[in-house]
Amino acid sequence: MVLLHMDKTRIVSVIVCTVFVFSLVSSSNVFVQAAYSGVTVLSHSSYVNSNGHFIVVGEVQNTGNHVLGNISLNVVVSASNGSQLVSGSKMVYVNDFLPQQKAPFYFDFGKIDFSTISEANNFDFNVSDHPPTNFIQYPGLSPIVIFNGIANNAYVVSGSITNSGSQTANDIKVVGTYYNSAGIVVAVGFVILNGPLIPNNSVDFTVSEFDASPKLVTKISNYSLLVQTSTQQFNLPSSASPTSTAASSDSSWLVYVGISAVVIVVAAFATLAFLRKRKENRKETI
Repeated sequence: MVLLHMDKTRIVSVIVCTVFVFSLVSSSNVFVQAAYSGVTVLSHSSYVNSNGHFIVVGEVQNTGNHVLGNISLNVVVSASNGSQLVSGSKMVYVNDFLPQQKAPFYFDFGKIDFSTISEANNFDFNVSDHPPTNFIQYPGLSPIVIFNGIANNAYVVSGSITNSGSQTANDIKVVGTYYNSAGIVVAVGFVILNGPLIPNNSVDFTVSEFDASPKLVTKISNYSLLVQTSTQQFNLPSSASPTSTAASSDSSWLVYVGISAVVIVVAAFATLAFLRKRKENRKETI
């Protein structure tokens, strides 16, 4: 009886330990995703618009291997002596952010003292939230630019968006990022198009920079467009997919651990049944 009790105790301990280890592995996988980083601020600049608002614009890039749902960016602007002038948090103009893709941001800090603005020398950026996602933007939208250049003291880009896919695209936004001759972002703007766009149809767009002015437009020498939509597609894991291979490896590891836990539990119950049978046989022999 003592021997049987000790065997049962050991078997139960093995089962408990196995479940505990499995829980730790699962928890570590969630932690790795939460700790993921890979967003880089490529360039930024600042100016005061015609309303006297202090504006900070720039561009980020997804330098990691995951598709990111969205990006929340913080900035602290300080003077050369280290004193903080302004700070804020904004969402970058992108959803379902692909690896190596670039997207702009725009901060409006409102009216502040002009002497304070002239002392703004340090810009400390920090990405506070960038959750991975299993979705990507609907890839059926193709922009065609018909005109780009200065018109009415603004840098205008106009053309059409064609839906060459099989889904209806909703909430289409065309985001413009404007650069100076050194490749630094100096302005940002976007336009939201009306109505859904069904397959095999096109819609016209015209986008220019926010805060358009003769002074700002003279700084612009190049631009890029980013087309966004609320229509998404599930991102199936594949070798060509932007989904990280490390995430797939983590999932496979969990499967192996789960199978091992099941095998151990089954073996434990089989051992218990064997010991119970042996005890019954001894009683019959006696």
